[in-house]
Amino acid sequence: MDRVSYVSNFNEEAEVKKQYSFSQKLSIVDCTLRDGEQQAGVVFTKEDKVSIAKKLDEIGVPEIEAGMPAVSNDDREAISEMVQAGLKARITALARPSKEDIDMLADCGVWCATVSIPIGDLQRKFKLGWDDETYIRNLLEVSEYAKKKGLYVNVSPYDTTRVDPAFLERVLKEIVKAGTADRVRLVDTVGSATPQAIKYLVRKMKSILGSIPVEIHCHDDFGMATASTIAGAEAGADYLSTTMNGLGERSGNAPTEEVVVALKFLYGIDLGVKLEKLTEASRFIEEISNVKLQQHKAVVGRHAFSHESGMVTAGVLKNAFVAEAYIPEAVGQKRELLIGKKSGSQVIAKKLEEKGISASRDEVKELLFEVKEFAISNKRALEDKEFFDLADKIISKR
Repeated sequence: MDRVSYVSNFNEEAEVKKQYSFSQKLSIVDCTLRDGEQQAGVVFTKEDKVSIAKKLDEIGVPEIEAGMPAVSNDDREAISEMVQAGLKARITALARPSKEDIDMLADCGVWCATVSIPIGDLQRKFKLGWDDETYIRNLLEVSEYAKKKGLYVNVSPYDTTRVDPAFLERVLKEIVKAGTADRVRLVDTVGSATPQAIKYLVRKMKSILGSIPVEIHCHDDFGMATASTIAGAEAGADYLSTTMNGLGERSGNAPTEEVVVALKFLYGIDLGVKLEKLTEASRFIEEISNVKLQQHKAVVGRHAFSHESGMVTAGVLKNAFVAEAYIPEAVGQKRELLIGKKSGSQVIAKKLEEKGISASRDEVKELLFEVKEFAISNKRALEDKEFFDLADKIISKR
């Protein structure tokens, strides 16, 4: 089989590898349908939600956070339909710390209730107004109620990275003592913790929670969400909560596609997601969400595997790994050699050759000059038709 990736050998150094300890049950939880829709201006209809869930299931996502039933009747109907759709993925939903919300989740038939209750100092003061005792009592009561309803319980004390450490430790110990939580989610709500802090916090939580799994959910306010999510995984987090295209509140979340590709090619960890279907799923969700991706977005951006610089393309023509860490086909993309201001003669000759057009060295040189003039005048690379129109004018002079 041909080589698919060519990454740094330093990744395999013993000094590097001893810094992490991955969970044997590491898994993805995609929350595009919940946190993704919480991005300002994004609205998914019931039909949108069900179709996205089916697409996520198709690419091999094992767990889908489907939304929050309390938001609307449409959400409840969509979640119920997902549950009944025969998907392989387990369906979870978000609940506030109220028995009414838990009842809605149970009525929808979801597998898991993610009990979302803010723990950050500012969140508790300005959102809840609860003292420590009230907070712990309500968290445990709702968790116990969800457990009695037959739900797997994921306790999500969000803004976990901005809480008094002593109070967090107390809450975690109470969760262990109560025995009603099946998982605990660490949430970096405003992306304010460094990857090193996330790694520390995951290890700290695991040391207290023992056999209770830890989930990590990172926001991208500093552009660190993927790095922080990977750091959490390195520290032993069991579940990674992500969104396709990095959708989510404000700057979004760790993108599902970036996390699974990084784990596969940089760490050799396969989470079972069909990487070759990532771009198709990304474009599907881009269209439904109406949130356009930047052209150079990692993994799924339209120009993620585009090359224009003369020296770069000259190398790529000989060996693609000169300028790529993994082949575009691995994630459902195609390589593109753009013709523009930064092009060199080798890519011009290659482009002509692909069309069966022969040209002398002088003709290639003249064509390259015209290409650069066009690109500078129009401030962009040339489309194929524009390039071959120029080529026809120059080469037909003979």
